[in-house]
Amino acid sequence: MVTEIHYNNKVFSVDTDNGIDLSIRNDFSGRAPTFYGSEQPRYKALRSGNFVGDIKEGGSCNVPIVTLDIHCTGTHTESISHVIDSEVKITDVCPNGMIPTCLVSVELCEANETNESYHSDIVNEKLITKKELQKNITESCSGLIIRTIPNDDSKKTRDYDLDPAPFFTNDAIDHINELGVKHLLVDIPSLDKANDGGQLGNHKKFFKQGKTISELLFIPNDLKDGFGFLQIQIPNWGLDAAPSRPIFYSIK
Repeated sequence: MVTEIHYNNKVFSVDTDNGIDLSIRNDFSGRAPTFYGSEQPRYKALRSGNFVGDIKEGGSCNVPIVTLDIHCTGTHTESISHVIDSEVKITDVCPNGMIPTCLVSVELCEANETNESYHSDIVNEKLITKKELQKNITESCSGLIIRTIPNDDSKKTRDYDLDPAPFFTNDAIDHINELGVKHLLVDIPSLDKANDGGQLGNHKKFFKQGKTISELLFIPNDLKDGFGFLQIQIPNWGLDAAPSRPIFYSIK
């Protein structure tokens, strides 16, 4: 189905059948990406009396009970309630419709190669810097998707406790705020260093004006940088965050 979107005094045609799924599928195989000592997502069949919720075990239907670490084992979208005591739920701030969005790819910077700041020790860390963002972002959008380079399929199963992830400098987040970004999406597990002393400083900086952060995406290499429209699909959960399925519609 092709729909017309009126945005910024222009009319865009979007084929809603050709969206690109930017989420990491969780098939409960024990190979989900993990972060911060999390356990793999798992499920077990419901058992009640003589009933077993597993067709392979002779049950009449499948009834799985799922255990899932939302923030640390797959693609998810979070609200300000992730980092402060707030009544805001993810469904309060995650839009139902299309979000005008820019997709950019960024090279990582070694900590000793930048003068940009962070609120915790960054020795030997790899960073996403304001300088790199300025080279790649040419216009302001409500949504911003950031793909880190190098980019390969190992991101779909990576143990980030063994292979520490890059994160943003404080200057980079300040710059993103200056651009007016409301929905920030990244292919890393956190905007912050895994252990920043519990401050989650970049999260708090972004949420001063932003609405949602989506983490642990996977952005295919054949999807080119540029402008498009984004839909963030989430279940109707009354929590600070939920598993999510960002769908990006590139504008040719």
